[in-house]
Amino acid sequence: MQKRTQNGFVPKKRDNSLIWLGKYLSLALTLPASVVAGYFIGALADHWFHLPVLRAAGIFLGMAAGLTQIIRELNRDSKK
Repeated sequence: MQKRTQNGFVPKKRDNSLIWLGKYLSLALTLPASVVAGYFIGALADHWFHLPVLRAAGIFLGMAAGLTQIIRELNRDSKK
């Protein structure tokens, strides 16, 4: 038998599939977003210093930052 609240309604369970979707969709978007941010920062530095290699460095730094964040999130999930 399910417990009822004071107003007589049975509380609904949270839909875990939507929570799962939100969590892993954000992980899927982390890497492309960080690469794009690194590209724009590198392009800005390239514009200031006139060194085209800074654009590529920004892309690689963005990729490293995105991978680091993904690994952090996955490690946090595995500890729970």
